[in-house]
Amino acid sequence: MSLVKIEAHDVRNIESAALEPSPRLNFIIGPNASGKTSLLEAVYLLGRARSFRTPQISQAIRFGRSGLMVTGKVTSDTGHTIPIGIRIARDEREIHLSGRKIQSSAELIRTFPVLVIQPSSGALLEGAPKHRRQFLDWGVFHFEESYLDCWRRYAKALSQRNILLRERRLRDIELWNRELARYGTIIHGARERYTERLMPYFFQAAAQFFAGVRLDLHVQSGWNRNKTLEAALQEDVASDIRLGHTQSGPHKADFSIVLDGRSAKAYLSRGQMKLLVYALLLAQSLLMEESAGMSACVLVDDVASELDENNKNRLLGFLKERRTQFFITATTEEMIKEAINDAAVFHVEHGQVKQA
Repeated sequence: MSLVKIEAHDVRNIESAALEPSPRLNFIIGPNASGKTSLLEAVYLLGRARSFRTPQISQAIRFGRSGLMVTGKVTSDTGHTIPIGIRIARDEREIHLSGRKIQSSAELIRTFPVLVIQPSSGALLEGAPKHRRQFLDWGVFHFEESYLDCWRRYAKALSQRNILLRERRLRDIELWNRELARYGTIIHGARERYTERLMPYFFQAAAQFFAGVRLDLHVQSGWNRNKTLEAALQEDVASDIRLGHTQSGPHKADFSIVLDGRSAKAYLSRGQMKLLVYALLLAQSLLMEESAGMSACVLVDDVASELDENNKNRLLGFLKERRTQFFITATTEEMIKEAINDAAVFHVEHGQVKQA
């Protein structure tokens, strides 16, 4: 799936912009605060109906305007064209897909998968476990159609059990233990299957930066795997009541990366951790490209951030070989001169976008 046309109106400092990007490499060049990241944000809005820069999507609206709008067209690998439209006002959001107004963003996310790599992406490995769970869940969502329904059922059961714990209604907890265990076990199994699919692509991407090392990705279930989840929930009841929430289950899951038998987080520098994040996110796009019958659109904001010249060139060389569509920002063409041939180049200044 690739974006063949996008129009953005009143997205931060972009008053109006229209692009017809390449299905592969697209470079967005301009000085700091020129609107490069705002353009990436517009693409992200088309695929997620939310921003990667702020949880308050209204903050993406151009100052003094009542709302923003982004429209575009994406094409599938079979050549089918799908129109998408997003309108955000202060108190409302509208999503249009193939001429239909839809309520949930799930169908949109499945239609136009978008990933973003940005300076703050280091939180994937260095931040809270929720970032890593979201990483896995986004991937599983695109491979197992029933996953979203299972996750919603699990979330409902978790909420009900937590209410019962706080109200100390012990007689009703067993029913929700069974429900939570049923869907929690399904969720963990789906995450494990996705991780197994992802591993060879992660090794392939990481080899660009970490030659001759052995990498492993370990998924923790969120409960003692020597027990069933239902047994763990039953044993936790007393302490769960004391704490007022459920301690065991896939909502507590995590994963870690081990490099040559040692924890990557404890062993690698911040710059090297950033490279691992690149490898993980690129692995997701590679897996989709080669195994899911579709490809993600990958946004890379500030390609030079925390990458030395050698690693930056390795990254750009790797991207040139992929079929995936990339949008990559940089402050000067000099930064990406090794990969600029056969790529679309857009210059941004003061919120104005022009194709080179």
